Amino acid sequence: MGPLTLTGWQRRRLERQLRAAADARLCRRTLAVLEFARGRSIAGVAGALGVSRHSVYNWVTAYAAEHDPEALHEGSHTGRPSLWTEEFRERLRTLLGQSPQDLGYAATDWTVPLLQEHLERCTGQRFSDDTVRRELQRQRYVWKRPRYVLEPDPELEKKRRIRRRVRQLRPRSVLLAEDETDLLLFPPLRAGWSPRGGPKEVLLSGRNARRVVFGAMNLRTGSRLLLARERQQAADYQAFLRLVHDRYRGWHVALLQDEDPSHTAKGSVALASAFGIEVIPLPKRAPKLNPMDTLWGQAKDVVSANRQYATIEDQVERFIRHLESLSPREALETAGVLSRSHWLKSVL
Repeated sequence: MGPLTLTGWQRRRLERQLRAAADARLCRRTLAVLEFARGRSIAGVAGALGVSRHSVYNWVTAYAAEHDPEALHEGSHTGRPSLWTEEFRERLRTLLGQSPQDLGYAATDWTVPLLQEHLERCTGQRFSDDTVRRELQRQRYVWKRPRYVLEPDPELEKKRRIRRRVRQLRPRSVLLAEDETDLLLFPPLRAGWSPRGGPKEVLLSGRNARRVVFGAMNLRTGSRLLLARERQQAADYQAFLRLVHDRYRGWHVALLQDEDPSHTAKGSVALASAFGIEVIPLPKRAPKLNPMDTLWGQAKDVVSANRQYATIEDQVERFIRHLESLSPREALETAGVLSRSHWLKSVL
C-alpha cells in the first residue's frame, strides 16, 4: 500500500475528530490513519494499537477513498463487513422482548452467552461476544440491575367507589366492618423456639370441632359486636344482623363486608333492607381490605396458636373475651385502621 499524504486541513480535521471522539473504536481508527500518514508502517500501527494489519489496511483504505473522517465512524463499513443483517437484527429485537423462560431456558434474563447460543441455534451463525455486545449497545441496551416496581393496584377503582359511598353516607350513620372467622379445636400452628434435635409437638384430642364467630367493628369508634355460631349459613348471618339492628337502633348502619353466600342469600338481603342496613360490598378475593380479617389473625395468634383447649366452647369463650378486652383504640390499631396508609383513612 502506498503512502497516505494529508493536507494541513485534512490533518486538522482528523485531529479534531480524535480529540472529540467519545467512542474508543472511533478513536483507534482515527489514530491509525494519522499514524500511517506520519509514515509508520501498517504492521507498526497494528502492533501499537493491538489490532490486525488487515483492520488497519481497511481503515486507511476507507479514509483514502474520500478523505473524510466520517468514513471512520461505526456503520461506515470500515474493517470487515458486519454479520448483522436486518433479519438477524430483527430476530435479536424479538428475543429481547421475550423472557428466556418462555423458550425453555432456566434463566430469567438474557445474557450474552445465552444470546450467542440461541442465535447460533436459530441462524447457524456464531457471533462473538464482542459482536453481540456492540449490537446490544447499538440497540440502546445496557447491562444493569433491575429494580422492584409495584404493579398498579387492581382494586384501586373499587376502593375509590367505596370511599365515595362512605363520604355520601347520610348524617347519623355508623360504618361497620363485618366478617366471620372459623375456630377449630385443632389449633393453627405457628413457628416458635423449641429444643434442637426433635420436633415441636402439639398434642391433639383426635377429634376436631368447629365454631364460627361473626364480628363487626365500628371503624370510627372501635366498638365491637361478636356472636358465636355453630355454622356460617344464611340463618346464622341473619341472627347477627338482628344483633346489629338491636345495638344500633335509630342509627343508619352501613355494613362493609364481602360477598359470602350467607350475605348474598335472598333472605339476608331482604332482612338487611327491612332493617335499613346499607350493605357496601368489598371486592372479591380481597380479604385484606377488611379490617376484621387482621383483627381475627392477631387474636388467633394470642389465643389459639399452638394450643388445644379441652373443648371448642372453651376456646370460643377465651377468643371472644380477648377481643372484648381490647380498648377501642387497641382494636383499631390492631386492625390497622389507624395506620396512615390504610385505604379508608381519608374517609374515617
